[in-house]
Amino acid sequence: MKQKPSFIIGLSIVTIAVVMFLFIQKKDDPSPLETRDQTSLTRASQRQDESQTAHSPRERKEREQTAQQESKKLTSFWTQNASAGFALSKKYLVTDLNLSAEESSKLDQIFARRESELADLLNGDAGDDVETMRKVCALLRNKGLREDLAGILSPEKLATFDANEATRERETIEARAYRDMAEINDVVLLTDSQKKQALAALIKSAPANVEQEADTRAFMTLHYGQVLTDVDSSAIRGMSNMLDAALKYEMPADGLDNPSYQQWTEDNKTRRITNALSALESVLDEKQLTRYRKHLENEPAW
Repeated sequence: MKQKPSFIIGLSIVTIAVVMFLFIQKKDDPSPLETRDQTSLTRASQRQDESQTAHSPRERKEREQTAQQESKKLTSFWTQNASAGFALSKKYLVTDLNLSAEESSKLDQIFARRESELADLLNGDAGDDVETMRKVCALLRNKGLREDLAGILSPEKLATFDANEATRERETIEARAYRDMAEINDVVLLTDSQKKQALAALIKSAPANVEQEADTRAFMTLHYGQVLTDVDSSAIRGMSNMLDAALKYEMPADGLDNPSYQQWTEDNKTRRITNALSALESVLDEKQLTRYRKHLENEPAW
């Protein structure tokens, strides 16, 4: 068995750090979730420092063994959360599609196979690091499930599945657009007429924003189950950018401290601001655009 990809472990540490930061911004007292994350992050940092300062071959071997043991525990924790997510998806499908006992049994087999594939990926048994992460996120998002269901469902039930998915996608896009409009309205007070125009513009850009964050929401379920999948999009923007960097930019070994990565985040922020403002140029007046631009510029680059 290969050693677990450091890529996934590293990104996991970043996930913990970012989510912990977001929770601290909202609360004064740490919750058990925050405490657990702080402990995990501290231990991970200590292991990295220790591995760099170890001199004796015996010490290095002992630390490597400890790291491997903790990695196995983490993989087991991830697998449990993923399994719970798959079980929830199965439950909804059985109810929404009114599946028979035979169809439910075949559905169990589909998810058992997908769960096994995910376990292999999390254990580092397949693919390079970036490709592995893409496959992990795809499985967590139930990508390709429609093709699997086509082999066990009647045409009528498959049509119902398609209709349900289309409704879910439409409602997700609308909800995102309404959240974005509420965020804008917090900064610049919109008139009733502007709200209608802004909503129409935001609905057009929402699908790309939803898709850009989808992998992040899926990845976060490995750590927190379904708890944080409905967090406001602005709260996970930083994590989405980091995951984007990991999958597209390929995060350098020194991570967040790398100058080229920092420049990438700044350029990414500039593109984000430009896109956000261009969608609202015909909606906001000059004073509102200036105020909203300053608000976006004051957000963290990540």
